[in-house]
Amino acid sequence: MIRLPSTPKPEVSVIVLLDGAPELAVKCLRALAGDSDSVPYEVVLLLNDPDPALEGLVRKSTTGGKVVVSRANAGPGVGWHLGAEVAVAPRLATLHEDSEPEAGWLVPLVDAMKETGAGAVGARLYNHDGSVQNCGWALFSNGMPQPLHATSAPDIVAATEPTAADVLSGAAMLVDRAAVEAIGGWDERFHPAVYADIDISIAMWNQGRLVLSVPTSGVRHRSGTFGRRPNSVLTGPRLRDFLIERNSQLFLAKWGAVVSGLAPPPIDRDPARIKAAVDLSLDRTRARAKAIRSGDWSAPPSSPSPDRPYSTLIAPLLNRDDDAYVVVSEVQEALKAGEQGLINEYCGWLVSREAELFDRLLSAGDELEVHHRLLADLRSELEKVTAHLDAILDGRTWRLRTTVLNALQRLRRAARRLAGGRRSDPR
Repeated sequence: MIRLPSTPKPEVSVIVLLDGAPELAVKCLRALAGDSDSVPYEVVLLLNDPDPALEGLVRKSTTGGKVVVSRANAGPGVGWHLGAEVAVAPRLATLHEDSEPEAGWLVPLVDAMKETGAGAVGARLYNHDGSVQNCGWALFSNGMPQPLHATSAPDIVAATEPTAADVLSGAAMLVDRAAVEAIGGWDERFHPAVYADIDISIAMWNQGRLVLSVPTSGVRHRSGTFGRRPNSVLTGPRLRDFLIERNSQLFLAKWGAVVSGLAPPPIDRDPARIKAAVDLSLDRTRARAKAIRSGDWSAPPSSPSPDRPYSTLIAPLLNRDDDAYVVVSEVQEALKAGEQGLINEYCGWLVSREAELFDRLLSAGDELEVHHRLLADLRSELEKVTAHLDAILDGRTWRLRTTVLNALQRLRRAARRLAGGRRSDPR
């Protein structure tokens, strides 16, 4: 039996999004159960469109946690709202099922929030080999994030005190509940995933609240499990690419005026250029944090509001006799309709990408045929040169100068044709 922490007056409500992988859920929940953290906290388990195996695990093998069941895919943004409906603490911690907190992970987050007044603080995420996955993210003026890790931000990785970050990962984030309510909550336009944590981080900054990565809080994070949901059509290795492309445009439509003042992105994926772009981004982030700490920061005249088409539809939860909360049918039907629309959009996106790849393959085939013809011409020229050189070696040296010059001219013409063909290659 996994006995989860529970207390009548928690300082933190830890909301865990369980998305269909029982083996990951067990690791996450055992880590919470085995934590000797001195911060009193409760655990809220959101069963996100669970299959029988996951629901059976939670109901039969855990105790102490509050359980919220959604028979539709709520995802992180809507999911955090549903979990917050039953959470009672003044601070909310969000965890994904592929997050495995290290012992004592919560104390440094709470301490950092108390000491700095930050609106959001995040754990340092580690890969399962122990390497740093990220210490938060930099965000560029095109709305694209870049993880802060050993290659892109070695000084951040070496830090022992909390560091400012443009964005934190919702896989292990602690937020001040009052600050979340002040900005209107998580934005559900990014349902079912990707950009909800970016959006909430920028909304915190925009309200003059610090966003900090805390190096003494550690969480191992597998990442990418959303794209492997076993009971959904909305899955696959290209799902994240689709959601990034789609939701980045929604994000820019909302925050374009704000993020346009951020550092420009690197011109390519060269590590040195990425680091240079991150350095510039961090300079601006630190300057923003310094202005907030000193009181020199001034609030913008207005701030974009989040969209909440699901969690505010009606009172979203029902309480059952077995202490499990069930999301009402109206909300679940709206979530299913939203996901179906997204599936249609995703399928159209996949078809368009396949068409683009097919066109590129056709073009590459045409270019390859041109190169084959050029190579055939070059071989013919080389055969002629070889024949002339053989003739010279046979003793007809009086034609040496003219023959060599003619051969060189033919070789140059062939080389120019080959080079011209390569330049026309669209790749």
